[in-house]
Parts: sequence; C-alpha cells; structure tokens
Amino acid sequence: MSIGYALLVACVICALAAALEGACAGSNVKSFFASLKFPAYSAPLWVWTIIGGIYYLTFGFVTYRILRLESTPLRSAALALVLFMLIANALSNYVIFRLRDLWRSFLIGALAPIFDAGLFVCLIQLDVIAAWALVPYLIYRVYGVWWGYKVWKLNHASRSRPFTTS
Repeated sequence: MSIGYALLVACVICALAAALEGACAGSNVKSFFASLKFPAYSAPLWVWTIIGGIYYLTFGFVTYRILRLESTPLRSAALALVLFMLIANALSNYVIFRLRDLWRSFLIGALAPIFDAGLFVCLIQLDVIAAWALVPYLIYRVYGVWWGYKVWKLNHASRSRPFTTS
C-alpha cells in the first residue's frame, strides 16, 4: 500500500473509532465523572482527553506501519487486533458512561492486556518500530487497570452492581 493511502486509511480508521467512542460515551461524561470518587493518583478529566489523543496518535501510527507491510497472515492478525482493540475501547465507553457499570468496565480493562500483549507479539515479529511505539501505551495500561479497579472499589458501595464483592 502506498505511503499516502496507508496514512489516509490509518487516519480514517482512528477517526471512525474516535467518533464511535464519542457516540458510545454520550453527552453526560462530565456530570458522571463529577459524581464519582477517585483515587488520589487519578488524572483530571482534561488529562484523560490528552491521554485519548495520544492513544489515537499511537494507534494511528501503528495502523499506518501495519498497512505499509506486505500482506501476510501475521499482518492480517495484527490489523484485526488493532481494529478489535479500537472498537472494544469505544464500546467500553458505553459500559462506563451509559450503563454506568464500573465493575464491568474494570473487567473489560483487566482483560484488554491479553489483546495488548497479542498485538505487541505480532508487532515484534512484523515491525519493531511499531512495537516500540506501543510500549508507552502498554505501560499506561498498567495504570489504567489499577485505576479502573480503584474507581470501582471506591464507588461500588454507592452504585448497585450485579457482580460486586466486598
């Protein structure tokens, strides 16, 4: 795939994923965030916006690098993982902001590193530059899972959840 076409496709994929994420979140993000208790190490909402931007830049770059590669089954697997991860990330906003289910949101976040690791393993074999570009996201993911757990624990007593444990 040509450089320009790969860049265009990567940008369109990320733009569509960001639009889906926004649609899934809905319009009450700020008010829902304001209603929650957060751990002391929690980032404010405006920082989450920056994190989201960096997320899409990272996945746009990784997608671009994958699209530039010769078509192989491993390339197809890596591209499928990227698409799955972008869609799952967007749909998780529905769980968080529309269903307001912090337990299921934590579970989704806790399972995501399985796919993160799978993508990293594919990228190491396909494109080391793309793999290294994913490393800051992988480090962030550790924070994200821990943060999601703590947010659920701090708020589960005040919100009914079908699978809560004490």
